[in-house]
Parts: sequence; structure tokens; C-alpha cells
Amino acid sequence: MSARILGTEIRFEAPWALALLALVVLAAALELRRERGRGGGVLFSSLGLVPRARGSWRVRLRWLLLPLRVAAATALIVALAAPSVVQAAFDVPAEGIDIVIVIDTSSSMTTPDLGGQPRIDVVKRVVNDFLDGLKNDRVGIVIFSAESMVLSPLTLDYAAAQRLVQPVTAGRPLRDGTAIGTGLATGLNLLRESAARGKVAILLTDGQNNAGDVQPTDAAQIAKLLGVRLYTIGAVAARSRAEVDEALMKRMSETTGGLYFRASDETALRDVYREIETLEKARVGTRAFISTEDASLPFAAAGAALLALQFLLALTVFRRTP
Repeated sequence: MSARILGTEIRFEAPWALALLALVVLAAALELRRERGRGGGVLFSSLGLVPRARGSWRVRLRWLLLPLRVAAATALIVALAAPSVVQAAFDVPAEGIDIVIVIDTSSSMTTPDLGGQPRIDVVKRVVNDFLDGLKNDRVGIVIFSAESMVLSPLTLDYAAAQRLVQPVTAGRPLRDGTAIGTGLATGLNLLRESAARGKVAILLTDGQNNAGDVQPTDAAQIAKLLGVRLYTIGAVAARSRAEVDEALMKRMSETTGGLYFRASDETALRDVYREIETLEKARVGTRAFISTEDASLPFAAAGAALLALQFLLALTVFRRTP
């Protein structure tokens, strides 16, 4: 339960306690009725003495004790309801996903046709920025050419993953070639034991499969069995003579419910990674995250102070004379 007071949203963890406010109202009404029905008076030998009678202002102000009791009881009941002030509210992914990024590092990735820069350098920058935008998602990195190698296991340490990606070069240390199936299979091995609700593999290449013992379509079938959605990216400039087997890439992705993208420059590649992240977050869904600060103590302190003040005044300033 929540309420907005003076523009501030306050949530109550134990709203049932607020029902006790009805008892406060009832008790206050009975007290007022009792005070109004109170009879009696003081006899004076002369009416001329009345204006000079001591304590007359105390009698006129004694009604303040009831509002003090009501305010004290109200504050204590609000404290019992466990109020908290909402500081921020926003949506976050309902659950983190596990992502494996599979990068082609064959010698052709040195070709400087993505904005005049080597393909591998552009890919590393985009992957670095992609990692910067992740939250609560584990990520693993695999590189491949004719062979494959795990650069980083699944981790939440994005800075560590970025440090491992930074020195990657095309054409070494792995034997040259393009083993798409082997690279994907290595990435899938990282996701084999994953219990995440969403499992994703993002494979980027600039060529055709020409090495390795695992056929790309077989690796895609394995991904499907593991519940991994595969997104494939062909990273080749629009005017480049290099060819990506787009039909194969599409078939692999569609087998797992993923998509194929062609990225001909750095901007397009960034857009691809951003779209993949958006698609996956939409599949997983979101949950509301609310940042709050406990406000029980101020209400409890105010209630105790008002109650103490009421007792003090009742025993001193507004004490009844028998």
C-alpha cells in the first residue's frame, strides 16, 4: 500500500496497522462527549472575584491535551505500519541473461574497410561498449579462426572481460581459417550448465566456413537443444568483395529463434548489438525496482515525544484540582 503526501510517495509494509486509526477517532469522540457532559463548578462569594481567579487560562487551554494524545497515537500507529519514503522507482530486467560473444579473428579481420579501420578493431570497440551497457547479465567471450579459444568464461566482471578483449588481434595466435561451427560449439559449451532464463550466443564473422570439425548447422542444432538463441552478424563493408554466407547465417539463427544481421560499418554494428540486447530484455521482461528509505523511526520518535509532552502537561500545567 502506498500514499502520496505533499508530493512524496510513502509505502506501508504493514498497512493493516492503519486500521487502528479508527480506534483513535472513536476514543477521541468519546473523550469529547465525556468532557462536554462533565458537570460541576466552583462557588464564589462574589462574582467580582471571577476575573481574578487563578488558573482560568489553564482551564481554557486544557482542551489541547486531547489533540496531543490523538497526534501521539496517530504517529505511533503510522510507525507501526512500517512506512518508507520512495526515493526512486524504475524497471529492471526480471532476471539476468547469459550471453556468449563469439568473434571471428581470422586474418581477413585485419581488412581496413569499416570506416577505413581494421574490422577487428571496430568489433573490439563495439564489444567493449556493449559490455559497458550490461547489468546483471553474465557474459563469456570466445574467439575463433581455424581453431577456437575461450577468452573469458561467463562472468559479471565486465571490466575483466574488456581487458581480455583489448589485446586481441586477427590472424594470431590461432591457426588461420574460419571454423564457424567450432567457434559456436565452444561458445555453447560455456552455456551448457547455465540455468539462466535467457541464454544467448552472438556470433560475428566476415567470411565463410572453411575449417573445423563441427558443421555450423550442427552447432546451431546443439544451440536449439540447449535453449540458446543464436544471433549471427556478418561484418563486411558494403563494397567489399569478401562474402559472408548469409543464407547459412540466416538458417543457423532461424533454427534457434534468433536473427541474422549484416553490419557494414561501425554505426550499424553498434545498432545490431543494441537491438539484440533490446530484443532479449523484452523476452525476459522487467520487474519494478523501488528504492526506499525507512521512515518508521521519525514517526515513532514524534509519537513518543508528543505522548511524553501530553503526560507532562497533564501532571503539571493542566493538572486537575481534586
